[in-house]
Amino acid sequence: MLALCTALYLLNGFLIGWANAYDVLTGITSPSAVRPQWCAWPLSLTGWAVVPAVIGAAAGYVITEQIQSHHSRELNDVLDELRRLAESPPPPSGSGP
Repeated sequence: MLALCTALYLLNGFLIGWANAYDVLTGITSPSAVRPQWCAWPLSLTGWAVVPAVIGAAAGYVITEQIQSHHSRELNDVLDELRRLAESPPPPSGSGP
């Protein structure tokens, strides 16, 4: 998908100019304002639909990786640790004259 979008951008860059291709891709310029229009319309649709989807997918991936890197602990492990902490500490040994 990304290769197809890149190829479409390159085609438009050569046909309508690099600045116009960027402007059409980002929605600054209407595809009807450049010539030839036959290649500008698919680029405009790509900028409108595909680019936000790619950015959203990348953000979702990063967020998922961050969440998975902070795995929650098993409930049994937490309960065992709480039980150990709740037990009374052993009396001090060897302190005294």
